[in-house]
Amino acid sequence: TVKIWDASSGACLQTLDMNKTLFNISFDATGSYLLTEIGTVVISGSTISNNATAVAEPQHPQYQHLAVSSDNAWITYNSKKVLWLPSEYRPGCSTVLDKLIGIGAGSGRVWLCKVELNET
Repeated sequence: TVKIWDASSGACLQTLDMNKTLFNISFDATGSYLLTEIGTVVISGSTISNNATAVAEPQHPQYQHLAVSSDNAWITYNSKKVLWLPSEYRPGCSTVLDKLIGIGAGSGRVWLCKVELNET
């Protein structure tokens, strides 16, 4: 679970149910996204304001661009499933950078996948 707090009021602005342990997480330069090793998570702009109230129900994260699904079974693009990963290719760890996904599988194999989609 990732919680975003308003430091001045102490209010919980957003709760994201990630369904996965994250080891690297940071804000982007605009504060609109969380950068993680499994992809870029959109932070709800409507939730983050000076008048925000606590979020009661955890939300499922919406990923921007490429990501690895929380169950490690899919490579996603904007939270839509685009490539199913067979069990021997599912990540024990992963990282995402632009169009490139690096996956370390449980077998000890490491593979890189460059994804380019034709958006029409």
